[in-house]
Amino acid sequence: MVAELLAMTLLRAQAAAAAAVLLVLLLRGPARRLIGPRLAYRLWALTPVAAIATVFPSLSETLGSGQPPTLMGEEHAVALLAAWLVGAVALATAILLQERAFRARAEARRAGPAVMGVFWPRIVLPADFATRFDAEARRMIDLHERTHIKRGDPIANLAIAGVQVLGWCNPLIHLGALCARLDQEMACDATVLGLRPELRRTYALALVEAHTLRQGSPLACFWAAHPLLLRVKLLARPEPSPRRQAVGAAAIVLLALVTAGGVWTVTPRGPLPPHDVSWPGRPIAEAPVDGINLPTIHRR
Repeated sequence: MVAELLAMTLLRAQAAAAAAVLLVLLLRGPARRLIGPRLAYRLWALTPVAAIATVFPSLSETLGSGQPPTLMGEEHAVALLAAWLVGAVALATAILLQERAFRARAEARRAGPAVMGVFWPRIVLPADFATRFDAEARRMIDLHERTHIKRGDPIANLAIAGVQVLGWCNPLIHLGALCARLDQEMACDATVLGLRPELRRTYALALVEAHTLRQGSPLACFWAAHPLLLRVKLLARPEPSPRRQAVGAAAIVLLALVTAGGVWTVTPRGPLPPHDVSWPGRPIAEAPVDGINLPTIHRR
Protein backbone atom coordinates (compact mmCIF):
# COMPACT_ATOMS: atom_id res chain seq x y z
CA MET A 1 0.00 0.00 0.00
CA VAL A 2 2.84 2.43 0.80
CA ALA A 3 4.56 1.76 -2.53
CA GLU A 4 1.27 2.29 -4.35
CA LEU A 5 0.69 5.63 -2.62
CA LEU A 6 4.27 6.73 -3.40
CA ALA A 7 3.89 5.72 -7.04
CA MET A 8 0.62 7.63 -7.33
CA THR A 9 2.19 10.71 -5.74
CA LEU A 10 5.11 10.47 -8.15
CA LEU A 11 2.80 10.27 -11.16
CA ARG A 12 0.70 13.18 -9.91
CA ALA A 13 3.82 15.30 -9.35
CA GLN A 14 5.11 14.53 -12.84
CA ALA A 15 1.79 15.49 -14.41
CA ALA A 16 1.54 18.71 -12.40
CA ALA A 17 5.13 19.71 -13.22
CA ALA A 18 4.57 19.04 -16.93
CA ALA A 19 1.44 21.20 -16.92
CA ALA A 20 3.34 23.99 -15.15
CA VAL A 21 6.16 23.82 -17.72
CA LEU A 22 3.64 24.18 -20.54
CA LEU A 23 2.10 27.17 -18.79
CA VAL A 24 5.48 28.88 -18.36
CA LEU A 25 6.44 28.16 -21.97
CA LEU A 26 3.29 29.98 -23.05
CA LEU A 27 3.86 32.94 -20.70
CA ARG A 28 7.63 33.52 -20.83
CA GLY A 29 7.69 35.32 -24.20
CA PRO A 30 4.91 37.82 -23.45
CA ALA A 31 6.28 38.23 -19.90
CA ARG A 32 9.73 39.25 -21.22
CA ARG A 33 8.13 41.95 -23.34
CA LEU A 34 5.80 43.25 -20.63
CA ILE A 35 7.78 42.97 -17.38
CA GLY A 36 11.34 42.24 -18.51
CA PRO A 37 13.62 39.16 -18.51
CA ARG A 38 14.38 39.28 -14.79
CA LEU A 39 10.78 38.77 -13.71
CA ALA A 40 10.04 36.42 -16.62
CA TYR A 41 12.76 34.11 -15.29
CA ARG A 42 10.93 33.87 -11.96
CA LEU A 43 7.98 32.23 -13.70
CA TRP A 44 9.91 28.97 -13.54
CA ALA A 45 9.17 28.82 -9.82
CA LEU A 46 5.69 27.63 -10.85
CA THR A 47 7.09 24.20 -11.77
CA PRO A 48 8.30 23.16 -8.30
CA VAL A 49 5.28 24.89 -6.74
CA ALA A 50 2.93 22.73 -8.81
CA ALA A 51 4.87 19.54 -8.07
CA ILE A 52 5.07 20.21 -4.32
CA ALA A 53 1.34 20.95 -4.16
CA THR A 54 0.62 17.34 -5.16
CA VAL A 55 2.30 16.06 -2.01
CA PHE A 56 -0.34 17.61 0.22
CA PRO A 57 -3.81 16.04 0.57
CA SER A 58 -6.11 17.18 -2.21
CA LEU A 59 -9.36 19.00 -1.61
CA SER A 60 -11.41 15.81 -1.83
CA GLU A 61 -9.12 14.08 0.66
CA THR A 62 -9.37 17.01 3.05
CA LEU A 63 -13.16 16.94 2.87
CA GLY A 64 -13.19 13.16 3.11
CA SER A 65 -15.20 12.80 -0.09
CA GLY A 66 -13.05 10.25 -1.82
CA GLN A 67 -10.47 7.53 -1.51
CA PRO A 68 -7.44 6.66 -3.64
CA PRO A 69 -8.35 4.78 -6.81
CA THR A 70 -6.50 1.53 -7.34
CA LEU A 71 -4.66 2.05 -10.64
CA MET A 72 -1.90 -0.49 -10.06
CA GLY A 73 -1.05 -3.34 -7.82
CA GLU A 74 1.63 -3.28 -5.17
CA GLU A 75 4.04 -5.21 -7.40
CA HIS A 76 3.58 -2.80 -10.30
CA ALA A 77 4.06 0.16 -7.97
CA VAL A 78 7.32 -1.27 -6.64
CA ALA A 79 8.55 -1.91 -10.19
CA LEU A 80 7.66 1.66 -11.19
CA LEU A 81 9.46 3.16 -8.20
CA ALA A 82 12.51 0.98 -8.82
CA ALA A 83 12.69 2.01 -12.49
CA TRP A 84 12.32 5.66 -11.54
CA LEU A 85 15.07 5.38 -8.92
CA VAL A 86 17.46 3.70 -11.37
CA GLY A 87 16.87 6.43 -13.95
CA ALA A 88 17.30 9.19 -11.39
CA VAL A 89 20.59 7.75 -10.14
CA ALA A 90 21.82 7.33 -13.72
CA LEU A 91 21.05 10.94 -14.65
CA ALA A 92 22.57 12.29 -11.42
CA THR A 93 25.73 10.30 -12.16
CA ALA A 94 25.87 11.66 -15.71
CA ILE A 95 25.53 15.24 -14.44
CA LEU A 96 28.30 14.72 -11.87
CA LEU A 97 30.59 13.25 -14.52
CA GLN A 98 29.88 16.17 -16.85
CA GLU A 99 30.62 18.60 -14.03
CA ARG A 100 33.86 16.76 -13.26
CA ALA A 101 34.95 17.00 -16.90
CA PHE A 102 34.13 20.70 -16.95
CA ARG A 103 36.18 21.28 -13.81
CA ALA A 104 39.13 19.50 -15.41
CA ARG A 105 38.90 21.78 -18.46
CA ALA A 106 38.57 24.80 -16.20
CA GLU A 107 41.69 23.85 -14.25
CA ALA A 108 43.54 23.57 -17.58
CA ARG A 109 42.11 27.00 -18.56
CA ARG A 110 40.25 25.53 -21.51
CA ALA A 111 36.78 26.56 -20.32
CA GLY A 112 34.92 29.75 -19.57
CA PRO A 113 34.11 32.52 -19.06
CA ALA A 114 31.85 30.90 -16.49
CA VAL A 115 30.99 30.61 -12.81
CA MET A 116 31.93 27.21 -11.39
CA GLY A 117 30.83 25.83 -8.04
CA VAL A 118 27.53 25.94 -6.21
CA PHE A 119 28.12 26.88 -2.58
CA TRP A 120 31.59 28.38 -3.09
CA PRO A 121 31.36 29.75 -6.65
CA ARG A 122 34.33 31.19 -8.50
CA ILE A 123 34.90 32.67 -11.93
CA VAL A 124 36.88 30.61 -14.44
CA LEU A 125 38.45 32.15 -17.54
CA PRO A 126 40.09 30.63 -20.64
CA ALA A 127 43.83 31.04 -21.26
CA ASP A 128 43.29 33.49 -24.12
CA PHE A 129 40.86 35.71 -22.18
CA ALA A 130 43.22 38.72 -21.99
CA THR A 131 44.11 38.59 -25.69
CA ARG A 132 40.67 37.72 -27.03
CA PHE A 133 38.74 40.51 -25.31
CA ASP A 134 39.60 44.16 -24.90
CA ALA A 135 39.64 45.83 -21.49
CA GLU A 136 36.04 47.06 -21.62
CA ALA A 137 34.72 43.67 -22.73
CA ARG A 138 36.67 41.96 -19.95
CA ARG A 139 35.07 44.27 -17.40
CA MET A 140 31.60 43.52 -18.76
CA ILE A 141 32.20 39.76 -18.68
CA ASP A 142 33.55 39.98 -15.15
CA LEU A 143 30.51 42.01 -14.09
CA HIS A 144 28.21 39.46 -15.72
CA GLU A 145 29.77 36.52 -13.89
CA ARG A 146 29.84 38.36 -10.56
CA THR A 147 26.17 39.19 -11.08
CA HIS A 148 25.45 35.48 -11.44
CA ILE A 149 27.05 34.90 -8.05
CA LYS A 150 25.18 37.75 -6.36
CA ARG A 151 21.87 36.56 -7.80
CA GLY A 152 22.44 33.04 -6.46
CA ASP A 153 22.25 31.50 -9.93
CA PRO A 154 24.67 28.62 -9.15
CA ILE A 155 22.27 27.41 -6.45
CA ALA A 156 19.39 27.84 -8.90
CA ASN A 157 21.27 25.66 -11.38
CA LEU A 158 21.61 22.97 -8.73
CA ALA A 159 17.85 23.17 -8.15
CA ILE A 160 17.18 22.94 -11.90
CA ALA A 161 19.45 19.89 -12.16
CA GLY A 162 17.67 18.35 -9.16
CA VAL A 163 14.29 18.81 -10.84
CA GLN A 164 15.69 17.15 -13.96
CA VAL A 165 16.88 14.19 -11.91
CA LEU A 166 13.51 13.81 -10.19
CA GLY A 167 11.69 14.14 -13.53
CA TRP A 168 14.20 12.30 -15.72
CA CYS A 169 11.39 10.39 -17.47
CA ASN A 170 9.44 13.56 -18.28
CA PRO A 171 10.52 15.20 -21.59
CA LEU A 172 8.81 18.47 -20.68
CA ILE A 173 10.98 18.75 -17.56
CA HIS A 174 14.15 18.65 -19.68
CA LEU A 175 12.72 21.18 -22.14
CA GLY A 176 11.78 23.41 -19.24
CA ALA A 177 15.28 23.11 -17.73
CA LEU A 178 16.86 24.17 -21.03
CA CYS A 179 14.56 27.18 -21.34
CA ALA A 180 15.02 28.09 -17.66
CA ARG A 181 18.80 28.22 -18.12
CA LEU A 182 18.33 30.49 -21.15
CA ASP A 183 15.99 32.75 -19.19
CA GLN A 184 18.54 32.84 -16.39
CA GLU A 185 21.20 34.19 -18.75
CA MET A 186 18.83 36.79 -20.16
CA ALA A 187 17.86 37.83 -16.63
CA CYS A 188 21.54 38.26 -15.79
CA ASP A 189 22.08 40.25 -19.00
CA ALA A 190 19.23 42.56 -18.01
CA THR A 191 20.66 42.99 -14.50
CA VAL A 192 24.10 43.93 -15.84
CA LEU A 193 22.71 46.41 -18.36
CA GLY A 194 20.54 47.89 -15.64
CA LEU A 195 23.82 48.79 -13.91
CA ARG A 196 25.64 49.89 -17.09
CA PRO A 197 22.99 50.82 -19.70
CA GLU A 198 25.44 52.91 -21.74
CA LEU A 199 27.49 49.83 -22.62
CA ARG A 200 24.89 47.84 -24.53
CA ARG A 201 26.95 47.75 -27.72
CA THR A 202 30.13 46.68 -25.92
CA TYR A 203 28.19 44.01 -24.09
CA ALA A 204 26.68 42.67 -27.31
CA LEU A 205 30.06 42.57 -29.07
CA ALA A 206 31.62 40.69 -26.15
CA LEU A 207 28.74 38.21 -26.24
CA VAL A 208 29.25 37.62 -29.97
CA GLU A 209 33.00 37.16 -29.51
CA ALA A 210 32.58 34.64 -26.70
CA HIS A 211 29.83 32.66 -28.33
CA THR A 212 32.19 30.18 -29.99
CA LEU A 213 33.20 28.89 -26.51
CA ARG A 214 30.25 26.60 -25.86
CA GLN A 215 31.49 23.78 -23.65
CA GLY A 216 29.68 24.12 -20.34
CA SER A 217 28.19 22.18 -17.45
CA PRO A 218 24.65 21.75 -16.09
CA LEU A 219 25.77 23.34 -12.80
CA ALA A 220 27.89 26.18 -14.22
CA CYS A 221 26.70 29.65 -15.22
CA PHE A 222 28.17 29.73 -18.70
CA TRP A 223 28.54 33.01 -20.56
CA ALA A 224 27.98 31.71 -24.09
CA ALA A 225 26.01 28.50 -23.65
CA HIS A 226 22.71 29.74 -25.09
CA PRO A 227 21.24 31.06 -28.38
CA LEU A 228 23.01 34.23 -29.40
CA LEU A 229 20.41 35.95 -31.57
CA LEU A 230 17.71 36.10 -28.91
CA ARG A 231 20.07 37.42 -26.24
CA VAL A 232 21.49 40.15 -28.49
CA LYS A 233 17.99 41.13 -29.60
CA LEU A 234 16.87 41.55 -25.99
CA LEU A 235 19.82 43.84 -25.25
CA ALA A 236 18.18 46.54 -27.38
CA ARG A 237 14.94 46.55 -25.40
CA PRO A 238 14.46 49.25 -22.77
CA GLU A 239 14.03 48.36 -19.11
CA PRO A 240 10.36 48.14 -18.03
CA SER A 241 9.15 50.93 -15.76
CA PRO A 242 9.30 50.35 -11.98
CA ARG A 243 5.51 50.39 -11.83
CA ARG A 244 5.23 47.69 -14.48
CA GLN A 245 7.84 45.60 -12.71
CA ALA A 246 5.97 45.92 -9.40
CA VAL A 247 2.73 44.85 -11.04
CA GLY A 248 4.55 41.97 -12.72
CA ALA A 249 6.07 40.75 -9.46
CA ALA A 250 2.65 40.81 -7.77
CA ALA A 251 1.14 38.96 -10.74
CA ILE A 252 3.77 36.21 -10.48
CA VAL A 253 3.08 35.73 -6.76
CA LEU A 254 -0.65 35.56 -7.47
CA LEU A 255 -0.08 33.12 -10.32
CA ALA A 256 1.99 30.89 -8.02
CA LEU A 257 -0.83 30.85 -5.46
CA VAL A 258 -3.40 30.11 -8.17
CA THR A 259 -1.21 27.31 -9.53
CA ALA A 260 -0.81 25.70 -6.10
CA GLY A 261 -4.53 26.08 -5.41
CA GLY A 262 -5.46 24.69 -8.80
CA VAL A 263 -3.32 21.60 -8.31
CA TRP A 264 -4.73 21.15 -4.81
CA THR A 265 -8.34 21.33 -5.99
CA VAL A 266 -7.82 18.97 -8.92
CA THR A 267 -9.19 15.76 -7.53
CA PRO A 268 -7.97 12.47 -8.98
CA ARG A 269 -10.16 10.72 -6.45
CA GLY A 270 -13.65 9.67 -7.20
CA PRO A 271 -16.58 9.59 -4.80
CA LEU A 272 -16.94 6.69 -2.45
CA PRO A 273 -19.22 3.95 -3.74
CA PRO A 274 -22.46 3.42 -1.81
CA HIS A 275 -22.21 1.03 1.10
CA ASP A 276 -25.24 -0.94 -0.10
CA VAL A 277 -23.60 -3.72 -2.02
CA SER A 278 -26.61 -6.07 -2.18
CA TRP A 279 -27.55 -7.54 -5.53
CA PRO A 280 -30.97 -7.21 -7.20
CA GLY A 281 -33.29 -9.97 -6.09
CA ARG A 282 -31.26 -10.64 -2.94
CA PRO A 283 -32.40 -9.40 0.50
CA ILE A 284 -30.53 -6.80 2.49
CA ALA A 285 -29.32 -8.39 5.70
CA GLU A 286 -31.45 -7.73 8.69
CA ALA A 287 -29.87 -5.36 11.18
CA PRO A 288 -31.09 -4.89 14.73
CA VAL A 289 -31.79 -1.30 15.70
CA ASP A 290 -32.20 -0.69 19.44
CA GLY A 291 -32.92 -4.35 19.93
CA ILE A 292 -35.70 -4.45 17.27
CA ASN A 293 -35.28 -6.62 14.19
CA LEU A 294 -36.33 -4.77 11.05
CA PRO A 295 -38.26 -6.74 8.41
CA THR A 296 -36.38 -8.08 5.44
CA ILE A 297 -36.54 -5.82 2.38
CA HIS A 298 -36.26 -7.29 -1.12
CA ARG A 299 -35.17 -5.36 -4.22
CA ARG A 300 -37.40 -5.63 -7.27
